Amino acid sequence: MVQKNTVKKKSRGPLIIGIVLFIIIGLPLITIGISFIGRIAPDSIIPDSFDLYADVPNTMRLAGRVLNHESLTDIIALTELSPLVVPLNQFRNSGLAENRWIRLLTKGRLNAAFLSTEPAAGTRNPGRASPPVRMLAAWDAGVLSPLLRIFPALMGRTTIPGLYYVQAGKNSRFEYRMDDGAVYFFGPYKNLLVISDDSALFESVLAGASRDGDRVGSSAKSFYSREHDIAFLISPPALKKMLGDGGSSPGETDPQVLSALRLLQFSGPVEASLSILPNQLKINLVSPLGTSSQALQKIIERNSQAASLVTMISSGTQYMTLLSAGSLQELLDGVSAFTGPGVPDWENVIRRANSSARMTFNMGLEELLYSWMGTQFAVYGLEGRPNPIVAIEIRDEKKRKEVFDKAFRSIFVNENVQLNLDGNRIPQIQIPSFLESLLELLDVNIPLPYYTVQNNCLLMCESAETLLAAVNAVRRNDVLPRTNLWRTLSQDNSGPSSFSLFYSLDRSLPFFLKGGSEATAVLRLYRQGLARLSLENSVLRVSLSVIPGAGRGIVPVSGFPLELAGTTQQRAGNRLFSVSDKEPRLILTRGSDVLAVNPVDQTIREWKFPGAPGANLYAIPNNGGENVRSSATNSAAVWVVDSHGLVSLLNKDLENMRGFPLSTGIQLSAPPESWGGKLYLCDEDGSVHTVDSGAQVRRWGTNFSAALRSPPSFLDNKNKTYAAVYPKSFIFMEIHLLNGEGNPLPNWPIPVSGIAFGSPLLFNARPPHGTDTFLAAFITQAGELTVFVESGKTLLNFPLKLDGVFFLQPVFDGETLWVIESEGTLYRIGLDGEVLSHKIPRLSVRENGYITTGNGAVFITGEGNVLYGYSRNFNSLDGFPLPVWGRPIIGDLNNDKKIEAAGVGMDNQLYMWQFR
Repeated sequence: MVQKNTVKKKSRGPLIIGIVLFIIIGLPLITIGISFIGRIAPDSIIPDSFDLYADVPNTMRLAGRVLNHESLTDIIALTELSPLVVPLNQFRNSGLAENRWIRLLTKGRLNAAFLSTEPAAGTRNPGRASPPVRMLAAWDAGVLSPLLRIFPALMGRTTIPGLYYVQAGKNSRFEYRMDDGAVYFFGPYKNLLVISDDSALFESVLAGASRDGDRVGSSAKSFYSREHDIAFLISPPALKKMLGDGGSSPGETDPQVLSALRLLQFSGPVEASLSILPNQLKINLVSPLGTSSQALQKIIERNSQAASLVTMISSGTQYMTLLSAGSLQELLDGVSAFTGPGVPDWENVIRRANSSARMTFNMGLEELLYSWMGTQFAVYGLEGRPNPIVAIEIRDEKKRKEVFDKAFRSIFVNENVQLNLDGNRIPQIQIPSFLESLLELLDVNIPLPYYTVQNNCLLMCESAETLLAAVNAVRRNDVLPRTNLWRTLSQDNSGPSSFSLFYSLDRSLPFFLKGGSEATAVLRLYRQGLARLSLENSVLRVSLSVIPGAGRGIVPVSGFPLELAGTTQQRAGNRLFSVSDKEPRLILTRGSDVLAVNPVDQTIREWKFPGAPGANLYAIPNNGGENVRSSATNSAAVWVVDSHGLVSLLNKDLENMRGFPLSTGIQLSAPPESWGGKLYLCDEDGSVHTVDSGAQVRRWGTNFSAALRSPPSFLDNKNKTYAAVYPKSFIFMEIHLLNGEGNPLPNWPIPVSGIAFGSPLLFNARPPHGTDTFLAAFITQAGELTVFVESGKTLLNFPLKLDGVFFLQPVFDGETLWVIESEGTLYRIGLDGEVLSHKIPRLSVRENGYITTGNGAVFITGEGNVLYGYSRNFNSLDGFPLPVWGRPIIGDLNNDKKIEAAGVGMDNQLYMWQFR
């Protein structure tokens, strides 16, 4: 019997293994196999009579690329898109986009359409009028499609406000009813999840009749673009309606747009596609194009050619417009086709220009311009040079010389050939002095360009130096197509073109970015771009590639600036600072009030200090140091002190900790400072006292020879705390280096050569700057800068004498020292003694000024309402100066892993910007 039982047990083993394998492998394979039965494409249920059709090949891929796009934070910071902040952050924090199983299961295709056709009578949504535009969407569930059959049962077990399941036989569906009366219908159909806001349209899908009456067929929803993350098709009637309603102001139609619409004919839908890369956007528009104008038809029917003129454009170009759609005469004839109210009579303008040319030069436009010009024209500007350059392709150089010689023999135009730069003769087109004087009396300014010919190209510019720089770049073959920027922007779009527009927002704003829509607001966040237009077989293709570009630009944070009632205090001893890692707060004072601003939702909490009226009030972060945050969300975060020694210790919500407020009786001689969880208070009798979180007051070290007018500076180095002070005195001019208990270190104090402001800067520097990496820097008012090592000896190459008067001590950025002089000269001093400087115009810096470093840059405020920002190479940061004064704060202020800058303006508003 025992043997038989053993045999039976052994015989069950393979069965159990088989069942397990069937569950693990067989069921998924069967489910996948079933998902292929009767599968249909999402676009097969969508009528071809759409106004707008959208295609998303992979929904989860699109979501992942959006979340990983480097400029996403900048985009959702826009006021127009602020409602997207919460749902995007929730989706990002959920981790769904990174889960490979979720990505595999939800990569289905999504198609959607908006249709303006009204539903038949009697089929309107109950309880409200049928929408003027109906929506229909379908998502391909793919291998999950068998689960759609049990979808009603799964959803029926959940309770969602506003969600109902309506049983109506074959038309059973879910309905999501919103507060405004809108109803959305959704449910499964074969392998699709169908969504619509119109019941008749939804039911027509379930009945298989949603495309009854279509005459165009599936080709109506075909795309030229094969690689895109999302693409749209816009029907010609919808496009004309959309463009026809636009204008320069609400309710006003742009006459030039209407004129173009009357001339252009769209034989099919206009395609718009978008591809999202980590740091780049690619946008494409494609449309078959026709026209009723013979002049325009000649341009449209010509296939675009390679624009060789771009090889004459310098690599230092910041903006360029290149036109290669035809000869000048063809282009002017095409422009003259645009007629209508508010549109210039181009034909009459050209006729008058031709008559004036004959009278002035005894040549018509045909001989003066058309006879020698080619089909390519460009205008571009070089970095750091204000004057643009005009480039014109020369078709017949012999004829050009003949025309120019004839024009210079007239009484209206002369040629000045006296200028010689670097051995290059650069002629200038001038007008006679009598004519110039007459025009000045009439307040008429006519450009007098310099010109030269290079490689069958005429280059003209009002600046001879700029023109020579452009020519030299061409001679060195240092041209735009050889730059990495151009290659990045023109990738996948380097073929022939009729129009190219290359731009950098540092110097130019293209016409298509001057609108006020959400799309233009987003595109303006990308500093550099290349737009191209090409024609092939009467099909128009427009591409736009944009990147954030190099630089340190900033964008305002959504919700800022915040209005702060009353007057905020921005004295040298006060500061704006940030506390709390998980729930950030920006802390500042206003009169006798302390304000805590939540930078995420812009809420403001106020707390009134109980001190005596008229006393100076200081709020500083607990643990000290610039922008040091408390590690616990509800721990002691803020010290608040008045000049009479009344001390409060608050948490981030401005609630007093146990034992506070505390009266110390100390008359402050300097602003307070905090380090290591203690508050340091300088008394008028030359003593310094500490206050800890337990409300204990203790004397720190011994009395100094004079009261401290600036608080000690601190640094932790090799598990030790160091402090430095400068007792401001006209008799004993010396600086002290102390340990954490306030006792002097050997060889200290050290005398200094003159009176100064502030306390020495303590910092760590990497070798090879001596064996000691612990250093102290100090500058006197007269400009003697000394760097000491811990032993009290001076660093090699110091002291240095800097020109000017100095009210602020230096700061250190990890590599070099920075110090600002009272009249605006900014110094960068290397620890090897190298000194570089830059004069900031109209900047005055006294004791209330401030200098700090952060995000690889240096920031300065002075006596006015201006915050300056400079790179290590003295280049002004993009977007600076900013309208704030006093102490700014630089860092990740709202926990979004981006660097922000915040400050208070003299208009009592709290500003906040984010670095790109």
